[in-house]
Amino acid sequence: MTRVGLEHAGRAAVGVCNRVDALRVPADPLVADPPERWRGSGPVVLVGGFAATGPVLAPMAGWLERLGWDVVPVTDGAGLGCAGRAADALTEQLHVAAERSGTPVRVIGHSRGGQFARVAARQALDAGVDVAALVTLGSPFDLYGLRWPLLAQATALSLVGSLGAPGLASLACLRGPSFRAGLRARWTPEVPFTSIYSPHDRAVPASSSIDPHARNVEVATGHVGLLTTPSALTAVADALVTPDASRAVPLSAV
Repeated sequence: MTRVGLEHAGRAAVGVCNRVDALRVPADPLVADPPERWRGSGPVVLVGGFAATGPVLAPMAGWLERLGWDVVPVTDGAGLGCAGRAADALTEQLHVAAERSGTPVRVIGHSRGGQFARVAARQALDAGVDVAALVTLGSPFDLYGLRWPLLAQATALSLVGSLGAPGLASLACLRGPSFRAGLRARWTPEVPFTSIYSPHDRAVPASSSIDPHARNVEVATGHVGLLTTPSALTAVADALVTPDASRAVPLSAV
């Protein structure tokens, strides 16, 4: 029942976001007719964030599929579980995606999913997996880098998880030093890393999404709009086809 409720909430949030963006964001002809340079192929693992389900990722997944990418949406546990375990599971998914396709894998993470993606991509590279690009959308690279309403929700859920509720992170999860270190770990320039953020994001402050190792791209939209707004869609398309994104070099080789 919880999952069904989150999916209904996700559809509603995307619907509201689309209506707001239609009023304030002009239509982008590049979204209606994408240029050939954005066309691609191979696996793109798209990772949802806090309370994310399929409907929340659907606009971005549909856009990437239009461009030719083989999209693998990840909403396991709706982003509510322990971060370290989520990153480890995602690392294995990246390995499987690259192995099945025989081509490098690209990773996109929204919000908390970007935290998982940054840590997992680094772990996958260390293990020799071909990761060709990392893109994050409104992701806080400081563990507590959230605006207070969302931080309060996350803390409340962790308290419930500590009491034994299944599928929720516990306060003990927050003490894991390896995950926290992974959020700001060094990055290799051979693998393009793009952090897309918005100063209008009411969930994650822009300063928490800016990473010195990344190409930081500012767009004008809200937190959910980073998955739906034309400016965010085009920024993601550009990030996936940067010249250096054709091949990855494992961090252990740098």
